[in-house]
Amino acid sequence: MISHDKACKILGKYLSRHPLKYGSLKQGTDIAIIVVIPAYKEEAFLPRTIRNLMGCEPPVAGKVRIVVVLNSGYKDLDVDVEGQRTMVKNAITNAPDWMEFDVLEAWGLPKKIFGAGAARKIGMDAAAEFYLRENRPFGTIVTLDADSIVEANYFRALEEWFSVEERSAANIYFEHPLHGDEFSDEVYEAICCYELHLRYMRQAHRWTGFIYPFHSLGSAIATRAVAYARAGGVPCKQAGEDFYFLQKLIPLGNFGEINSTVVRPSPRVSDRVIFGTGASVTAHVEGRGNAGLSHNLRAYEHLKGLFDIKDELYGLSSDQYESWTYKLEGPVRSYLLNSGFFDDIDVIKAGCSSEAVFAKRFFEVFNAFRVVKYLNYVHKYFFEKSPVFDAAAELALRMGLPAEDLLTEEELLDCYRQYEKANPLFIP
Repeated sequence: MISHDKACKILGKYLSRHPLKYGSLKQGTDIAIIVVIPAYKEEAFLPRTIRNLMGCEPPVAGKVRIVVVLNSGYKDLDVDVEGQRTMVKNAITNAPDWMEFDVLEAWGLPKKIFGAGAARKIGMDAAAEFYLRENRPFGTIVTLDADSIVEANYFRALEEWFSVEERSAANIYFEHPLHGDEFSDEVYEAICCYELHLRYMRQAHRWTGFIYPFHSLGSAIATRAVAYARAGGVPCKQAGEDFYFLQKLIPLGNFGEINSTVVRPSPRVSDRVIFGTGASVTAHVEGRGNAGLSHNLRAYEHLKGLFDIKDELYGLSSDQYESWTYKLEGPVRSYLLNSGFFDDIDVIKAGCSSEAVFAKRFFEVFNAFRVVKYLNYVHKYFFEKSPVFDAAAELALRMGLPAEDLLTEEELLDCYRQYEKANPLFIP
């Protein structure tokens, strides 16, 4: 575990490179958890989310600080700044004495950085600076979306999980609502298929032997301040900032899953970004996409074949690579030979003192980014996407899950949910 002094130095170095530009958090004592909520024109959802947080059980020790990051893009000339301020001011009235609020404002963000990533970074950087100021580099920072609600034990579950000093960061268990009156039947149908796709994809990664098989959901990440800094902070991306951040955070180790509470993200339609939950649901509802399709299980089978024999690469010379690939299925062989993979392998092999070291460092090359590129490649040239129910049902059977008699996407999704809740991962 990192010492207190070293952790403070890491935080200080990070903040010297990323100085706060949109204000800092007010002084406070006994803050146990800081929750950062980006808010871009969220008057329809943010007040409900804040009321939901106010209704949660308080931490046993300490208070909660909620940081709302109001933001807009440089072209958002129609943003009612005073209206946004008033909306938040009204939402945070009558807060319990164990909950405090900060509101940061970032209006007119440049096109290059405007998006959830920039707003999330502004809030999380400010939280990191607060903990450094308070001489508490191991303080807890959580990110939540303005349209998400949580279970009543949310803060207690976070507090309990981080009470173990060795733990650095975690994903929080999530479930999208599948029924209700807030959205159309088409939206609930789409989100059911999309969440099944997410859980199938995550478990397929795990089944192949990939060592970092985690979800990437911006509304369900918790980290200590020093771990946030070590990972380089959240990138200023318009979308996918959660995925990029986690790929830096997870390999640092001591990363796990908090499955004793639930975050409930909204299934609402959205055109703000080109991929992710909102984009998938919107495309499905409008008939431009099909949330009922996912990756072909054969693509994961072939990837598993590579991971099963990856250690053999350590003992091979560069001129043996191509002949070695004949042990693999054609699609994965094609990807390896056409993606510069072996050049990257040679770089890490030069720094490995043993096969055991290579076996772990292999996934620095075949990381989550490369898995995505591989899946895109083989589905472009070799495979058709599969109905998510068929692919997820087949994988469930191979995993030994009781899926034989499940007849609907919702039943199968529940099977995956129960499995994930009962089998949290932890990367030491």
